[in-house]
Amino acid sequence: MIRCFILIAAYIALHRAGPPLLNFGDSLPLTWAQIKTLHRGLQWSLALWAIYDFNSMLNRWAENRWLFQTDKRTWNWEQEIAVVTGGSQGIGACVVKKLAFHGINCAVLDVAPLSESFTNDELRLVHYYRCDITSHTDIHRAAEAIRSDLGPPSILVNNAGIGNAYTILDMPMENLRRLFEINLLSHWSTVQEFLPDMIAKKKGHIMSVASLASFVSLAAAVDYSCTKSALLAFHEGLVQELKHRYKCPQIKTTIVHPNWTKSAITAHPAIQAGLKSIGAKLLEAEDVAEAMVKQVIAARSGQLILGPSISPKIRALPTWLQELIRDSQANVVSGNGSTG
Repeated sequence: MIRCFILIAAYIALHRAGPPLLNFGDSLPLTWAQIKTLHRGLQWSLALWAIYDFNSMLNRWAENRWLFQTDKRTWNWEQEIAVVTGGSQGIGACVVKKLAFHGINCAVLDVAPLSESFTNDELRLVHYYRCDITSHTDIHRAAEAIRSDLGPPSILVNNAGIGNAYTILDMPMENLRRLFEINLLSHWSTVQEFLPDMIAKKKGHIMSVASLASFVSLAAAVDYSCTKSALLAFHEGLVQELKHRYKCPQIKTTIVHPNWTKSAITAHPAIQAGLKSIGAKLLEAEDVAEAMVKQVIAARSGQLILGPSISPKIRALPTWLQELIRDSQANVVSGNGSTG
């Protein structure tokens, strides 16, 4: 914020000073017209930089629910409890390990057992609850056990997700339902279970893993794209309800949009060949987890774009440009099968 006002002040000073500010006599072998052009260019550059910085400041303020201060000091990591869905393997396991590094107790909800990558020191802070997140009853049962064993969680990371590789006409309905239940509907169940305690304490952080597919629909992965764009709507609505229905803007929310990441989904032959054909560089699960946990520890809300920064702006581009971008990704997903 301070830098933004310094830039604005510098622009005003440069504007009032006029071209003589740049007239250093013989030290600059420039004509008067060139000096005026340079001065004008500096003015515009400084103005654009100030506008960019001011816009960034407003974005951060909006993400912080129009609050000027963060409540980072209210977080005591060794006393916090985090719930991570799909935390046994992949990105979820990396998130759990990094949260445990900060002393946070972690409750893992997963149908798969914990991977062998967890060390004995980490396992002292990691608690596994076998849970089918497609079942509201299973989630409620696990939530009751977590509250009894550890206490009410203050951090919820909805990480679990799967993919399919079917066209719309070839999609088996049971695969479609399962994907929507895991990638989207489970978020309602987990938030319904854990948000009330956060509201009561006016402290919490809800994070969900979406994808760059939130902004670009992929052929043969329409179901996946639908759930990820729906997650973006879910988080926007959640923020509004926290502010205007529950009067609790202190609760943080983050939605994460990673680019293609090394995982069970991208290891599937139906995806692997397509990614290779476009020369895609895959993110490491460790790097995605690092960005997610850094956001939690900073006690910040927001939208993490782990890929091309233009991704959220694609919908604002002319239609022909949007279509060219979608065309370039049309053959990434091929073949048939479930990728998760």
